[in-house]
Amino acid sequence: MAEVRLEAMTEQEFGPWRAEAEAHYARSVTSSGVPADVAAAEAAETYANLLPDGPATVGHHIWHAYDGDRRVGFLWLKFSGRGAFVYNVAVEPELRRQGYGRAIMEAGERWSRENGASTIGLHVFAHNHGALSLYEQLGYAETGRKMAKQL
Repeated sequence: MAEVRLEAMTEQEFGPWRAEAEAHYARSVTSSGVPADVAAAEAAETYANLLPDGPATVGHHIWHAYDGDRRVGFLWLKFSGRGAFVYNVAVEPELRRQGYGRAIMEAGERWSRENGASTIGLHVFAHNHGALSLYEQLGYAETGRKMAKQL
């Protein structure tokens, strides 16, 4: 698998990306047992709070990932002090299970290390077994566990 190249998302690319990313996040929250309307409201609030200035929000980096001229996915991370945090990563649906997720994560890790990070973290939904497996293969270790109960 070739290394992927990260390119900063443009203002024009950000709007459509955010709409899809927010909808995907809401679906993931719903898959965790939260009603769809509550999940959609939570997703909208989360994205508004995390990215108040869109792609220009200080400390946040949102890239499209490319293999040559082909866009293969995206990565969003926040860099703060000596740590980085992956907020979202995805591979284009038709390119999944071909090593691009690993390549995108490794590109983000390289960027973070080159910019002074000594740690990188992320959150993964428990139902996302593919992502859990990838992150474990990349050396990520569980550092906590969030639990919920429907009432």
